[in-house]
Amino acid sequence: MISKNSLALRTPDIAYKGEDMEAKLLNKVVIKRNGRVVDWDSFRIQTAVFKAAINGKYKDKPLHANMIANNVAKVVEKVIAEIPFDKIEIDTIQNQVVNQLNDFDKEVAKDFLEYKVKQEINRKH
Repeated sequence: MISKNSLALRTPDIAYKGEDMEAKLLNKVVIKRNGRVVDWDSFRIQTAVFKAAINGKYKDKPLHANMIANNVAKVVEKVIAEIPFDKIEIDTIQNQVVNQLNDFDKEVAKDFLEYKVKQEINRKH
């Protein structure tokens, strides 16, 4: 069994890139639709994708929904880390989520968009 530490010792460039990405994300803030500014939190992406998947295609498969949510959040996190500015509008993030979901599972991408429409309706009422 390979421990996390031994893997990091053999591939320091990968460990460094992870730390570099975390450092880049530390300064990122999200501009919400109402103008509020909040710290970057990839868990919010995981939660939104999970809710969309569990209420759609993966209704009876929470492990699959969780796997997709985690994978999409990781990829979006990498993309956001490379954006050269620190203030990111929520629509930019949402577009990245949809793009990644289309790569992973088009049906869940559709579920996600429907979930976001429902949220928008709830926000207005």
